[in-house]
Amino acid sequence: MKKRKSFGVKLWLWFLLFSAAIFTVLWLLQTVFLQNFYDGMAIRNVEKAVSQLTAHASDSDFYEVIDEVAVKNSLLVFVTDADGNVLYSADEYRRLYNGTEQAYDGADNPYHAGDVMNWEKGALRNLPYSYGTLVKKLNDAGTDRVGFVTEDETAYVTGVRLGDGKLLSVSLPLGTVGGTVGILRMQLVWVSVLSLILGFVLAWIISKRFEKPVKQIAASAKEIADGNFRPELPKGFCAELDELSDTLGETALHLEKAQNALREFLANVSHDLRTPLTMIKGYAEMVKEISWSDEEKREKDLDIIMRESDRLTALVNEILEFSAMQSNNAPKEYGVIGLSRAVKEVIEQFAPFCEQNGYVIETEITDGITVSADEAQIKRVIYNFIDNAINHTDESKTIKVSLTAADGSVRFEVTDYGKGIADEDVPYIWDRYYTARNRKNKAVVSGLGLSIAKEILTAHRAKFGVNNCGNCTFWFEL
Repeated sequence: MKKRKSFGVKLWLWFLLFSAAIFTVLWLLQTVFLQNFYDGMAIRNVEKAVSQLTAHASDSDFYEVIDEVAVKNSLLVFVTDADGNVLYSADEYRRLYNGTEQAYDGADNPYHAGDVMNWEKGALRNLPYSYGTLVKKLNDAGTDRVGFVTEDETAYVTGVRLGDGKLLSVSLPLGTVGGTVGILRMQLVWVSVLSLILGFVLAWIISKRFEKPVKQIAASAKEIADGNFRPELPKGFCAELDELSDTLGETALHLEKAQNALREFLANVSHDLRTPLTMIKGYAEMVKEISWSDEEKREKDLDIIMRESDRLTALVNEILEFSAMQSNNAPKEYGVIGLSRAVKEVIEQFAPFCEQNGYVIETEITDGITVSADEAQIKRVIYNFIDNAINHTDESKTIKVSLTAADGSVRFEVTDYGKGIADEDVPYIWDRYYTARNRKNKAVVSGLGLSIAKEILTAHRAKFGVNNCGNCTFWFEL
């Protein structure tokens, strides 16, 4: 079953189906419909020739035109008088019969017993058996021109009254392709057999040619699945498969990068989780074995346990939040929000910490600013920027927060007065777990704050960055 569904087998079957369709059309056109096609073309040629002759009926060289048209179109042409006497006739061999009288008795078959056909110029030329039918149809129709196929479907006849009682009769035999159809049918039998054999061979060769690079690409994909992110990918067969190979190669590189990032992520997470867990366990053992009876010491140890528990909770929450954002599972509730209000609410969250630790947040906030965004996520960006500034400001423990509007956009800035960022570190500060700067006075550290901010701002299509000129200013625009 698997082999029947393979690329090579399907390509082979489609090629054979295409060949069969082509030969079916050829058979229909060359045998079944050939006679109809021939008859239609013949009738059109007769009508065209009659129109040409009628246009020259009054010319002095009318009979010469008849000769030319008869030869060119393989026609049998008669010009008769009102009594059915032949005044002139011509066929494709330019045999002319004029000057010889023949009585026409008005019957459907005007031939007279004993008439002898003489193929010399000027001899008697019998009228065709359809002449009587032509005269009858002209009289019944009451028109000057009729055309019809004879009852035995062997000829097409057209008649035109030329004036002065003259009648122009033009006929062309039909059904003359019968022998030709037989010859064509025999030829098509041989051609079809030979072509189908050739089609089988070509389809097999083409399917194998296509199947080989596809199998190689499939094998390379399996290598990538097994952890070899730099397999040898086939190229050169066709542009589409080359593009597929390039795409697979790029995918492998991204997978390699993602796996390396995952290893780094697990290493950093395990380190960050190990530290608070170790401290919680250590201080819990101290409380149990040493400070249980010492109330003051016990309270200090329990405070440390609670602080590390909060740090651990915050770390896990940030990891989960960052993972949800990277997998596009973070909920988004876009709407018009009061950004001025949101900034003030976030600053209020830091009030207890600032009051307890002596930090000062200077503000320059324009009131009434609104934007279209997810309020919860934008608040998280503002919180992370302020939190980052607090942990990197200088001994003055002062940071500045500003919100301004201009030219249809708003700009939020947080400035600390620390030592700034080393130039070589600036390109990496948005990466997760990048911890080049000294994070002093920070109780909860995960290394994901700026990475989370970057994910949120990117989703909002916001401009953002850092100005690192002495003071360090993080900003974004919406």
